Amino acid sequence: MHLPSIKRRREQGSTLLTVVVTGVIICVAASSMLVLSVNSYSNASGRVDWDKAFYIAENAMVWGAQSAFDTAPVPGSTNYYSTVLGTLPLGELVSPTNGDGTLVGAWVQIAQYGGSTSNVCVITSSAQVNSKVRTLQAQITLRPASPVFDYEYFLNNWGWWWGSTITGNGSQRANWDFDFRDGPTVNGSIYAADQVEENEIPWQEYPTAPFGGLAGSDPTDLVHSGAPRVTMPNLLNFSNYIATAMANTSSNGLWIGTNQIVAGVLSNQYTPNPGGNDGNLTPQTGLYVAGTPSQPITVKGTVVIPGDLVIKGTVTGQGTLYVGGNLYIASNITYANGPNFSSPPETQTPAQRDAWVAQSMTNDLVAYAVRGSILGGDVTDMGDWYPWEYEYPGSGLEFVGDESHLGQDGIAYTPDDNIPFLHADGTMSTWYDADGDGIMESNYNYNNDINMTSTRASYIQGYPTTVNGVPVAYSQVATDNMGTLQGIFYTDHAAAIRMDQTSSVFNGVIVSRNEQIVFQVYLDLVYDSRVNSRYHNNPNQYINLGLPWGEPLQVNSFTELPPNGTGL
Repeated sequence: MHLPSIKRRREQGSTLLTVVVTGVIICVAASSMLVLSVNSYSNASGRVDWDKAFYIAENAMVWGAQSAFDTAPVPGSTNYYSTVLGTLPLGELVSPTNGDGTLVGAWVQIAQYGGSTSNVCVITSSAQVNSKVRTLQAQITLRPASPVFDYEYFLNNWGWWWGSTITGNGSQRANWDFDFRDGPTVNGSIYAADQVEENEIPWQEYPTAPFGGLAGSDPTDLVHSGAPRVTMPNLLNFSNYIATAMANTSSNGLWIGTNQIVAGVLSNQYTPNPGGNDGNLTPQTGLYVAGTPSQPITVKGTVVIPGDLVIKGTVTGQGTLYVGGNLYIASNITYANGPNFSSPPETQTPAQRDAWVAQSMTNDLVAYAVRGSILGGDVTDMGDWYPWEYEYPGSGLEFVGDESHLGQDGIAYTPDDNIPFLHADGTMSTWYDADGDGIMESNYNYNNDINMTSTRASYIQGYPTTVNGVPVAYSQVATDNMGTLQGIFYTDHAAAIRMDQTSSVFNGVIVSRNEQIVFQVYLDLVYDSRVNSRYHNNPNQYINLGLPWGEPLQVNSFTELPPNGTGL
């Protein structure tokens, strides 16, 4: 008989056990890998959902900002929009799905909390993807005042301060070079899109700075070459300012004493420009106003003058005059209840400057936003105004203003002036539309652009006339013997001002493209800190003048809040 080997049976049992154990290990490993894979996939999907919810909420916020820009909320109100309700039309990106739960939706809340800052809104948006919710919030300013008003002197061109008796108390800026000669005093910062220089040589190449004051003692911190160019407000279209002015004609207007001369828009009439820019004012109806201490010119809110404005004397109130033609400054313009500029706020400590702003919130503050040019003095004075402002070699208006060969940088007398460049419409040329009106302009023409003729005066309401109704000579209402201007003055054309008094003072801001300010002996510029953008987000220190805007909106703050899906 045959007896089986006990050893072989043991070997077979051991092999079977090994196979079983190995199989269990493989199953456990496979299960672990599967669980790990599922968890990794779930985590990855969660991260994707988390990111997607953020971008959808951000997209909803952008939509909300555009909605607020198109139709600002009523002061003190809150507007609510939701994809679920069909009031947040963001298309397929945030449309609710057909039951698969991938995307629940988004909502946006636009709040305007009232007060004087009616163009400041808080936008909150949320979006949900699967279980992930993201909530964002931003504070924005609609049509914010252009940053050009952050400077006492701003040139959308080649800035120049030539004169040892010029003193600036505040910051100044040029959208190209800023040239200094003869050591003026600069108590503030200097910004230039290209070079800060003396005689077209960078200031660093001189042993000492070509200016004194705070900037001269600390040029490392206060002098900034290569600063970005600032977008200028375009006053080609007045439609937004007209709508603001006409929204409340009892609050927006101009008075002489207690007599309201303008209710919103002069004569409450405006017509489309024949050039096709709807909302533009045809420069026909102008206005003449002269204020006295007992019967001052009062400006409140936004006021629109279709044509030329001739103004002089005492001014009071808070607001902005939008001028469709030229601003003719016939003599001194002084505030009836202005702040105390004797200690320039920008030369004080930040705390003292802020206190000055707070103390001056109710004082007079009037701005002039001019589509044409700012012309100060008697423009018909052929013995003084004409030779200094129009005929002066190089800088007189007879020699500036041409757009035909400015080159791509838009600045005359730079290397690209005669080099053609590609325009948005596909054409090539050297001309640059500096003022954005679509018309290639030549140098200023005295008779067409400047001179106050009897014909021009006949379109100006209130302009003085003879007993026969004929406009009097401009020399009877205007003078070069002026020396004080208080206000915020803006144009993207010429500021040609003859100030014949021994000492001349600007309290406020002067912004232009071509500048020909001719003073007699001394010129002091004192910045009015109340219009600086540092105060635009503080409702306690913000005077909403409705100043011209360059960019449609600015983001003051942006943050993510804890997830809030209650509005979904």
